[in-house]
Amino acid sequence: MKRARYISMVLGMLLLVTFIANCHLVEAARDKSSVLLVFNDQSGRGKEERLSEIAHEVLNRKINGLYEVVDSKQAEMRLAEDSHYEEDLPVLLSELEEYPATYVIYVELLPFKQVEGFNIIWHRKKMKANIGLRIIDKKNSKEIFRQEYKAVREDDTDYFFVGSSSMARKSLKGALFTVGEAISVHLPL
Repeated sequence: MKRARYISMVLGMLLLVTFIANCHLVEAARDKSSVLLVFNDQSGRGKEERLSEIAHEVLNRKINGLYEVVDSKQAEMRLAEDSHYEEDLPVLLSELEEYPATYVIYVELLPFKQVEGFNIIWHRKKMKANIGLRIIDKKNSKEIFRQEYKAVREDDTDYFFVGSSSMARKSLKGALFTVGEAISVHLPL
């Protein structure tokens, strides 16, 4: 009786290990689609470099490993001058024509909205981050997904100083979380 239980437990563990190993082999064997991730900071905060670093860090966690990521530094420099969130798809694709990617993830940080309130005792600052997301199938010249996201963060202090840049980072991280989830759902493998 005990021996039969032991044998069935060992067989069950062997099956589990085999199944897990095969899942990793199948994932490694599939051809990865290439993705161009473009983050365009149009927030009006003087092109704060830390906001761009945060955006790349958060969004790269969603696509690294599942997709082949194409270097986007040149594309970001080219598109940095103007907002392209409302631009027609053919115009945006012509700007990104030379980049060898199957899909384009275009994320644009729109201007922050800030509200402050204070009295003798406290100081409150509320900041809203607005992010536009476009997911584009470049190979078929088709827009897969387009949505604007907002995240509001507020902070209070009994001093008369709450940093605008720290509030911008907090609200950006909140909006990027939602954007990352949308990328996970809408970007095809």
